[in-house]
Amino acid sequence: MSHLYSIRRDGFKYQELDLEVRDFAKSFPENYSYHQAHYFSVENIAMKDFWPPMRTGFSKIQGQENLIPDITTWICASLLLSPKAYRFLGETLSPFGEFLPILIESGDNWEEYQIFNCLTLADVIEEECSDTNMVFNPESIKDKLIFKTTFHNCLYLYCQERLKDVVESFGLNGVIFDSHLGTFAE
Repeated sequence: MSHLYSIRRDGFKYQELDLEVRDFAKSFPENYSYHQAHYFSVENIAMKDFWPPMRTGFSKIQGQENLIPDITTWICASLLLSPKAYRFLGETLSPFGEFLPILIESGDNWEEYQIFNCLTLADVIEEECSDTNMVFNPESIKDKLIFKTTFHNCLYLYCQERLKDVVESFGLNGVIFDSHLGTFAE
């Protein structure tokens, strides 16, 4: 069976997306509370049907390299994909969530990036989990390439080795794959 990884932002050398929940919370239908909008990942809310046209940029990090990532984590269990990363990963990731387009300033132009909102859940074996080790139920994962778990309130993304291999084979930068936080139950 393949290895499992948590997906994390690659340090502080890459700029962050300058977009917060309050920037799009008002686009949620009235049947959602502000709390639900703010915790869209925890609530596992699909937003494609009401996602507004958005324009933003990246926030520079003082004293850092300020590179532009191809792929990076964004608010909880979401990813930001550059046009290049979306071209390579879009079809692969689409069964496991939704893509939300966002225009990002790039010099004198705007480029369409995609926010990947993961909507796929996997179960853990709670009595075997700790703060430093997640033990996933293998039946719950099967062919799920990328997923989150309610055990950690859907705050983190996990993936199978196949996704890590694809990201690395295309030379996409901006995330690291941590093998210390996810395992299969024996």
